[in-house]
Parts: sequence; structure tokens; C-alpha cells
Amino acid sequence: MNTTRRIHLNPQSKGNLGKSFEAEFRVAWLDRLGVPWNGSDLDDRHHTFASRHRDIVRSYQLGNEHESKTALLSLFRRVLKDAAPVHVIDTRAQADALIVSALDELQVLDVCAEQNIRLTFFLFPTDETESMNNVGRLFLYAGDRVDYVVVHNPAKARGDLFKGSPLEAQLIEFGAKSITLPPVTPTTLMAIEKAEAKARRSLSFAEVSQIEAGHLERLLAGEVQWAMQKMFRQYDAIADLLLPTELIPDHKPAVVAESSPVDDQPGLNFGE
Repeated sequence: MNTTRRIHLNPQSKGNLGKSFEAEFRVAWLDRLGVPWNGSDLDDRHHTFASRHRDIVRSYQLGNEHESKTALLSLFRRVLKDAAPVHVIDTRAQADALIVSALDELQVLDVCAEQNIRLTFFLFPTDETESMNNVGRLFLYAGDRVDYVVVHNPAKARGDLFKGSPLEAQLIEFGAKSITLPPVTPTTLMAIEKAEAKARRSLSFAEVSQIEAGHLERLLAGEVQWAMQKMFRQYDAIADLLLPTELIPDHKPAVVAESSPVDDQPGLNFGE
């Protein structure tokens, strides 16, 4: 299938998984490649994604079931008419039922297939049974109609409930690929929060990583740069699940090993 556009969606219900944290690395990677993108922010409690990228991310309010369906109809109508090759949707916690219902009732996956648009689901396995059941339900709903990126976040899930499970085997059989979020120290995350308070606005990872911008001191900006480069290499290796066909680089570097001494150090990720 020649995919003409990509829609990235993290529909999982559980919060505090690092979903917005990962999405910030991903859009920085798109910017590095020069791939045009825009986005939608469904986290009506924080709107962090929209506040970091005011010019290209639109916020939506999810209310009750009817209001949410209306909002999601507006969102997907906009996305399907959009010319940008990649659209990134960041969601709030506990919205998966509303999103799946809207995808189903509006026949979004069917319409996307007709237009050669491919969705990529970002799934965050944890060591909690209910959360894993949620991942399983999303997989059973979408099947081979979407692609899957499994995001491991050692700072949030330290158990092995997913690893070696039948669910992992099924996802791999359907072409799922995995990435692992790097830990970022609490010192750096607190410094980013202080920088945002000083700037009176949210700051993207690309902004705080620029030493010359002066948002963070040299060592802390360097840690953000390190984390971004670690994620960029992983995104390069799974570019076929993230980009339209014509924008996939001809050469993909070898997959970088995800275990190293620094990965075992304590770290935190932003909440959602």
C-alpha cells in the first residue's frame, strides 16, 4: 500500500504513561527531518501539546458522549482534508472509549483506507492488568487496519507483564515495532517547568535543548539533547510506521540497543 499520509494516535485510557512526553520527542524528530506536520490536542485538562506548538496544533474539548463525538467528527473531517503528510493527535486519559466509538461510528478507518491514509497507534504497556486489557481491546478493535508502535517507559512500568505475553506476540505478528523512552532526571524536568513559568508559556523540547536560547543551563540542556538523539535514532529505525511512503528515508540506520548503564539510573517522565 502506498500510504499518502499518516495519522499518529495514542488512544490508551490510562494516564501518567508518558504519552505527551513521547509525542514531544516525535514531533521534534519530524521537524529535524523537515517533514510538515500539524496536530490536535484532546487533553482538555492541560492542553500541553497545543500550548507548546500554538501555530500548528488545535485544541478540542471532549465533553459527554455526544459532545465528544461532535468534537471528534470536526477533528477527523479536518485531518482527512489536511495536506500535511503527518498529523499527530495527543489525547487525555480515560478517552479511549470515546475515541474508539467515534472511529467506529464515523467509519474513520474505512475512509482512511479509501484515501490511502494510515493510522499508527502508540501503545504503552504497563505492569497493570487493566491497562494491558485496554491495550488488548484496542488491538482487537483495529486489527490490521492500523500500524502499531509499542512504547516502553521504564520510568512508569518496571514489570514484565507485557514482555513474552501472547499480546506482544500478536502485535509483533501484525508488524508492531518497539521503542523505549530514555529517563530524564527530575532536576532537568523541574528546570523545564521553571523555564516555562519564567517564559509564561509552554516550551517545546526543541526550544529547551537549545543552549543559546538560555532556557536551561548547559548541563541540563545537554541532557535534553542526549534524550532527543536517543529517540531520533529509534524513530529513524521505524520510519516506515511513522511517515507516508514517499517520505521514508532510503537508508535506515541499524536499530540502537536499548540497554545501557545510563538507562538504569533513576529518572522521571512527564505525566501524560
